[in-house]
Amino acid sequence: MKQITRSCLALLMVIPCLGTFAQSTDVWTGGSYVYNPTNLPCLTAEDYAYYHQVVAENIAELESRSHRSYVKGRTSLQVTLEWPIAQAAGYDYTSTWAISNYMDHDDTTGSLEDWNCGIRTYDTASGYNHQGIDIYLWPFNWQQVDRDQTEVIAAADGQIVFKSDGGFDMNCEFNSDQWNAIYVEHSDGSMAWYGHMKNGSLTSKNVGDMVVTGEKLGVVASSGNSTGPHLHFELYDDTSALIDPYLGDCNPTTSSTWWADQKSYLNTGINAVLTHTEWPDFGSCPDLETTHESKDFQPEALVYFIGYFKDQISGTSALYEVFKPNGALYSTWTVDFTDDFYSSWWGNSVAINSDEGSWKFRISYNGEIVDHTFNVAELSVGEEEVLQLSAYPNPTFDTINLTTVVPMDGYVVRDVLGKTVIYKSGVNDVKTKVDLSNLSSGMYFITTTALDTEGQITVRILKK
Repeated sequence: MKQITRSCLALLMVIPCLGTFAQSTDVWTGGSYVYNPTNLPCLTAEDYAYYHQVVAENIAELESRSHRSYVKGRTSLQVTLEWPIAQAAGYDYTSTWAISNYMDHDDTTGSLEDWNCGIRTYDTASGYNHQGIDIYLWPFNWQQVDRDQTEVIAAADGQIVFKSDGGFDMNCEFNSDQWNAIYVEHSDGSMAWYGHMKNGSLTSKNVGDMVVTGEKLGVVASSGNSTGPHLHFELYDDTSALIDPYLGDCNPTTSSTWWADQKSYLNTGINAVLTHTEWPDFGSCPDLETTHESKDFQPEALVYFIGYFKDQISGTSALYEVFKPNGALYSTWTVDFTDDFYSSWWGNSVAINSDEGSWKFRISYNGEIVDHTFNVAELSVGEEEVLQLSAYPNPTFDTINLTTVVPMDGYVVRDVLGKTVIYKSGVNDVKTKVDLSNLSSGMYFITTTALDTEGQITVRILKK
């Protein structure tokens, strides 16, 4: 459950540029999205006791109404599991996740052993051994939560036997909150737990209803005892014994994989290939990142070309290439990775020329090739959508600062029900302060409108 927390980002881990550049500033920036070993359990002993009890009560209630689907005719055939998260339609990251922790099979406090005989797991001094798989969002995890970009999906057909929603979903540290979760019982009597989901994102189906493999159960977030957006996936067999679904030499809980297609221990690859107007601002948990992503640029603009990776392996290399609209290679460089990172980002700023049209940015890494297209043309301010609103500090107590790239005409603050609670026009500046002292604690949305255009942008804020 421990996450790679953004407060520990090793940004600006600068490495030398390698290869040839065209129209480049020769400034490399990047680093790892650093894992912070806080030893925080996803669930406390009290949580486990409560959830096992309430599941048992729900199952008993279903049986009393002859509504438990798998009591009669239960098959002994072990179910196979699909991967429990998927990118939502309309988004084009190559991958939106990485794995931070597997299940710990060594009961000795301070000693670790995952299914592959490695130590990609954790335990705590209190005696807790990590009991599931932690799949965290990368890159821009809070943007993903805000946009509902990564969904939790049913790994197998089954019946909902527990559902909990309504919990705060932007946690970054130890707390006593309950997580938003769904538990699904399968035809072989096994049961999957899906935890830490986004408030209000869970399926409208309730306890007793059926789900099918691949069906959306909710959205990945950070509810409950959590240090950042991730899915905690936990599996039990028909005797309520904890199961690690991976087949491996150091996994005593199963003799065959539960996965329909078991993923590798390291899932080395490219999560995203993106172009930006400047370096992204990852902020501090739970700030919404300022990504500065863009696919539209003016001729001769400075473009920030960045690749986002997971399970980076020391001794490997990534090839970056930029192609002009006619297909000719404009710029190329190689980065040699000298460290192992769970997740990382590496980029370079390159000034493009005046050739208008559709350009291509390509990264090749570990046998994978990912292309990203972007447009170069003379654009109006409205077409560029350059508001790029930043709101800080977020969370805040009384006042929040708004900054934009082009002057804003004004702003509107709305509550979670969409009601306007603050309205201001005539700002005519790229900076302003918003007084939130009269608002109660909670979540709000600030929308700014660009001066002399119809361009708008909205960010989510949290008032303490």
